[in-house]
Amino acid sequence: MYKCKEIIELTSKHMETSLPWYTRMEMKVHYLMCKTCNRYAQQLLFINKALGSFERHVPTKNCQLQDDAKQRIAKKIRQVKETTE
Repeated sequence: MYKCKEIIELTSKHMETSLPWYTRMEMKVHYLMCKTCNRYAQQLLFINKALGSFERHVPTKNCQLQDDAKQRIAKKIRQVKETTE
C-alpha cells in the first residue's frame, strides 16, 4: 500500500504517462480512504484541464490592453517607484 507522499508523486506522474493497472487501482483505493490525496488529485486534474484549454486559446490580432488599463498600470508603476526611492 502506498503512502500519501508516494500517491502525490504517482498522481503527478499519471498526468504525464500511463501507469500499470494495478498501480492505478491502488491509487483509487487510497483516494477512497484519504480525502486529502483525493482532493489533491481533483485539484491537479482541474489545473491540468484549465492549462490545456488555455494553451488552445489563440489570441486575436486585436488582443490589446485598453488605454485606461494602460494608464492604471503606468500610474501604479510610478507609485511603486516613488515609494522605493
